[in-house]
Amino acid sequence: MPISKLRDSGSFRRTAGQKPPRSITLIVCEGETEQEYFEAARIKYGLTTAEIVLAENTKGAAPISVVACAEAKCAERGGYDRIFCVFDRNGHESFDRARTRIATLAGRKNKPLPVLEAISIPCFEFWVLLHHERTDAPFNRCADVIERLRERMPGYEKANAAIVRQLMSRLQDALESAAWVENRAEHTGHNPYTSVHHVLRHFAQVADQKDIT
Repeated sequence: MPISKLRDSGSFRRTAGQKPPRSITLIVCEGETEQEYFEAARIKYGLTTAEIVLAENTKGAAPISVVACAEAKCAERGGYDRIFCVFDRNGHESFDRARTRIATLAGRKNKPLPVLEAISIPCFEFWVLLHHERTDAPFNRCADVIERLRERMPGYEKANAAIVRQLMSRLQDALESAAWVENRAEHTGHNPYTSVHHVLRHFAQVADQKDIT
């Protein structure tokens, strides 16, 4: 579906000669590492804070709380073209419930929400690891992913803006590796797994449409 088709059509009324409306994407994250990452990616793609909105999550870090925050933000004036809920399994009790809630919100007949999941199993650091290594080896805990990651990035720590910025030079590697992992998900039992690359593909699409207009 084209980006500009998702928001309320009333918000797109314009007269001849006006530029088409900008896409507005909302990102709701579970943690600070994810916030830092998407901020760095926003800058890399040359997008503004009006085009990519990183929500302040006031509902909590549990996956179901991330979805609840997204729902609340949907009530804001103007709406959003696309909403990504970014969370991971990492032992969360509400992981499956959050995914079910997203499917319900997106699929309901009356006022469906343009909400999508961007999940990682076991944790977001697996997506980070794919910037340095293509692997579909299973991980039991997030700590195991971080240990593997520190072999590639000595000194890695969560929510470090400087470290996150370093990852941008390897983004294309991560995109290709994540697609490879996704294609193998049925064979690996979705461990490991990530769909975060779809958020970055969306960033690129928004940037491309911006260049055209």
